[in-house]
Amino acid sequence: MKKMNVSSFALVAAGLGLAGAMAFSDGLLAQVDPPEMRPETGKYSADITVQSVDIPGAPPQMAGMMTRMMSRQTTYCLTEEDVEEGYRAITRRSQGDAGEDCTYDRFSMEGGELDAQMSCRVDGRTMTMTMEGNGTPTSSDIAMTMSGDMGVGPGTIRMRVRHKRVGPC
Repeated sequence: MKKMNVSSFALVAAGLGLAGAMAFSDGLLAQVDPPEMRPETGKYSADITVQSVDIPGAPPQMAGMMTRMMSRQTTYCLTEEDVEEGYRAITRRSQGDAGEDCTYDRFSMEGGELDAQMSCRVDGRTMTMTMEGNGTPTSSDIAMTMSGDMGVGPGTIRMRVRHKRVGPC
């Protein structure tokens, strides 16, 4: 039986915003074409639902365990500094970072429609997270797909993250 290594699980958890904020390169901000919708400052609730886990070669119970562990609700605050980043602040909260190197391959938030892709290096492997959805200054509904080497081979995890402003911080 193959085992999923800890760093792969950490990246999966990071994809759900369970880890700290990710470090961005200076060039990342230049990749976004203005004008971009910006979220409002305040306290947000994120409802994270894992929709499917497909990791061939993994023990059958792993998909159920991962779904139960990663589907959750969390809260966070967006500051003035965060909203200067536009919608990247919300997608960053969805991505998190397990201490690994992540960069955007593309990012667009025009007319309330999000289209983004991020690549992360984890233990010498590349994981890709695509994000599609819609948003307003106080809410968003984002479909996310994480694919790459999950530690037991290639796999895909699909999830939905709904963010909603619930008040001031």
